[in-house]
Amino acid sequence: MSNVFSQNPVYIDADTTTGAGTNWRGTSGGSQFVGKIGIRPEKIVIGPSSTTATVAGIVTITEPNASQNLFSFVVPTGMVTPVEIDLVGAEPGWHDFVVTGATAAKVAVQIFYRV
Repeated sequence: MSNVFSQNPVYIDADTTTGAGTNWRGTSGGSQFVGKIGIRPEKIVIGPSSTTATVAGIVTITEPNASQNLFSFVVPTGMVTPVEIDLVGAEPGWHDFVVTGATAAKVAVQIFYRV
C-alpha cells in the first residue's frame, strides 16, 4: 500500500516532502482540506509496513512552513507489534505536515484525526 491521505486514518508508508507536493496540503497529499484549519491528531499508530522487518530509525512529523517538530518516534530493529500513541488533548491542530523516516525504517504511520 502507498500513502493515502483521503481517508481517516491517514496512511503513510513512504516519506513525504513539500518539493514533491506530497505534504499534507500538497497536490498529492490532503489538498482536499485546503482552506480548512487542518487536522487535530488524536492517535498515531506506527507499525511494520509489510512483512519486511523494520530497521532502526526515527520517524519525524514536521510542520514544513515553520520547521517545527510535531512528533518523533524511535523505531527499533525488528519491530513486530504496532505502537499506539494517544494524542487526545495534546498539541493543537496541524495545519500542514511532512513525514520523514518511514521509508528507511520500513514502517507505516497511521494518523487518526478529527477536523
